[in-house]
Amino acid sequence: MSEIENHRATLSRRPLIDGKFGLLGVLAVAGAAAVVVAWLIIAGLWYFAAILIFALPVLVVIHRHPFVSVMIWLLLAPFLLHSNTATERYVYWAIHRALPMLTLLMMALSAGLHINQRRTTRPGPAEAAMAGYVLISIASILWMNHQPVATFYLFYDRILVPMALYLIIRFAEPSERELRWLLAAAVFIVLSQGVIGILSQFAPSLIPSQWMENAGERTVGTLINAAIYTIALMFGGLVLAHAAQQREPVWLRRVYVLCFLLAMYGTFISFSRASWLGGMVVGLGLLLIYPRFILRLTIVLAPLVLLLAGVLLADQLEWAQERLYSAEAENSATSRVPIMVGAYHMFLVKPVTGWGYNNFDLYDRSFYGRLLDVAGDNKDHASHNYFLTILAEQGLPGLLLYLGPMFYWLIITARRYSFLPANGLRSRKLVLMLWLVILFHVIVSNFINMIVVYGLGIWWITLGLIGYLLESAGAPRPVTVPATRSAVGGSAHG
Repeated sequence: MSEIENHRATLSRRPLIDGKFGLLGVLAVAGAAAVVVAWLIIAGLWYFAAILIFALPVLVVIHRHPFVSVMIWLLLAPFLLHSNTATERYVYWAIHRALPMLTLLMMALSAGLHINQRRTTRPGPAEAAMAGYVLISIASILWMNHQPVATFYLFYDRILVPMALYLIIRFAEPSERELRWLLAAAVFIVLSQGVIGILSQFAPSLIPSQWMENAGERTVGTLINAAIYTIALMFGGLVLAHAAQQREPVWLRRVYVLCFLLAMYGTFISFSRASWLGGMVVGLGLLLIYPRFILRLTIVLAPLVLLLAGVLLADQLEWAQERLYSAEAENSATSRVPIMVGAYHMFLVKPVTGWGYNNFDLYDRSFYGRLLDVAGDNKDHASHNYFLTILAEQGLPGLLLYLGPMFYWLIITARRYSFLPANGLRSRKLVLMLWLVILFHVIVSNFINMIVVYGLGIWWITLGLIGYLLESAGAPRPVTVPATRSAVGGSAHG
């Protein structure tokens, strides 16, 4: 046997379980699963049986490709935010609450038992900040919250699950092929949410009633809030705008461009002023990253937009003007000032510990005060600034730990930018596009309290993708040593 073959043999891992006992184990597990499924069906819990039947093959796939669980979450979570029936709630539990954590557990067991041969990614400062934020949040819930169990459920949904999605990406390190699955997911997200948004404007009778909460005022798709709707569109649209610049078939690049345009149009018809502001900033960023693409698109679309503006878009332009210049719009904007001032005053009173996770609405009203005769400033308002809410509820340490991963990867981006490939799907421009998603998220989060799990999930998924791309750029590459004839096995004559 040659030296190379000997080396490969030493690298290969021995099976943990002998083949005979492995077969018996598989048969035992299959038999137990069949008994459980039969009992569930007899007991009338058919939905649990269905979940179990579909879960087994899905878990096998996820074991080999953990990134699939992130794709499943991205595709299905938007349609599970309105859980009106028991079946919908069970599916929500399976997809949102169980799948990401189960995937992390499988990855940990697989790595601990040496079942897979993935390169182990060690946690770094970003993950340490995440762990710190989780610890102080749990302490805040136990120490300051009057309903710790119910609040922990909210914390699990809004923080732990999105962070799990981040960790899956960081530790799974998706391959080039798996990364392309993200493009298919982005196409589905933009097409599904974009079409639902357009139908809600032009044919609302075709949309289920639970998706029509803001009919006639905002466009939200299935995502409850216009800001979350536009975050999802921006995430998919910007990734696809980058993919459209790669060496793909012409028809596929056209699909990507159409999806990007649909995402931009969906942002416009959201009638969210925060999303419009974020969209304009993102547009400037795109002009810097892909100037030729944006200029060509503008030249081609400008005549079409001018033609449609007076016909199909007349009502939408009129409502957009109302959203910007009406007295109601002015009152809506100025009424948020006392909330921001109140949050700041809450922080000044308790700058280190804050007032407790999810406790903003319990204490904010006593900190409003009268401010420049702002209309409606004596009312009880909900928070409209996610970062100020964290600052008021968890103090400066909480905000710094929460934003720590973002700042860490921003610094690493500056350091490793030149090491990233200049071209291709996994190039430095993809990292810039993902940072545009984060920038849009930051702008929008300054005008809403980010409590919808899909928006929080996209934040952590985007950071996970940025971290994965930067770590792969900074990872040491194996040195290729030319093989000599003696190393391979001597001369041709032996």
